[in-house]
Amino acid sequence: MAVYAFFPSAENLRRPDGIGFIIAEGADVAAARTVAQALAGGPSIEKFTAVVVGAGMDAVAVQGLPVGAPNRSTWPKLTRGGNFLNPAT
Repeated sequence: MAVYAFFPSAENLRRPDGIGFIIAEGADVAAARTVAQALAGGPSIEKFTAVVVGAGMDAVAVQGLPVGAPNRSTWPKLTRGGNFLNPAT
């Protein structure tokens, strides 16, 4: 399984809910994108750019706190708007 980061590579691809960076694991990019979409819900991330997270990747910083699934304990659970993302399966 590989880990992928998904993000909008252009302003017109940004989501109205402000979610602009999602990390998900999958057997391939399509499977990881499905996991990422299930977590975020809402508008499609189909046109988001995918980058493999691993050795040799460029460093990256994301503004704002990470938000994870409400039924997992790794990440904070509340979005900026005080809402929850979808539960992990």
